[in-house]
Amino acid sequence: MAPSLSEEEIDDLIYLARAGDDADLTEMLQELVTRDGTTAADILGAAREEQTKATCLHMAAANGHAKTVTLILSHLPVPVKESLTAVAPTALEGADSVEATAQANPAYIDAQNSFGNTALHWACLGGHLDIVKLLLSRGASPAIVNDKDQIPLDQAAFNNHMHVVDHFLAQSKDMEGGNAQDGGLAEEAQDLDMTQDKNARSGE
Repeated sequence: MAPSLSEEEIDDLIYLARAGDDADLTEMLQELVTRDGTTAADILGAAREEQTKATCLHMAAANGHAKTVTLILSHLPVPVKESLTAVAPTALEGADSVEATAQANPAYIDAQNSFGNTALHWACLGGHLDIVKLLLSRGASPAIVNDKDQIPLDQAAFNNHMHVVDHFLAQSKDMEGGNAQDGGLAEEAQDLDMTQDKNARSGE
């Protein structure tokens, strides 16, 4: 049964994810699941900010709340085959078990807001490497483009988060997607470096 969320309930879920209030977010999800006879995954899928279409996962990722990202992903049912060894230890802290949190719904993970950005875009924009690792380990695509034709790597590079760029390059051979094949991410980063150098010389 599809959940029926009011605007106020959606706003509350979005706010709790943005604030990293895991206890209240968990409590609210449980209450809505019981009321609507559905799943937490369905509740999360239905909770999108009215104007920007951002999800709870967007908000948690953008604000650097690794525990909240882990909490959200733990409610999603599709298991991911990738190893969790690359995930920062703090990202899994507080989870019942690695097995319990090694689940994700690729459609939800890769949900795009009204500007085409995914949660991975926003994590890269903020330079939150632990969350970048966490999302990638759960199957988030590094190849999705936003309405400016930018992949998540672009967001990291344009904002000088080179520690995030370096991680993408180190993992590029193992990633899926057109931009990750045949050294695509490495070529993308090289192009970005050349553009930045050109802009620096021209004073832009």
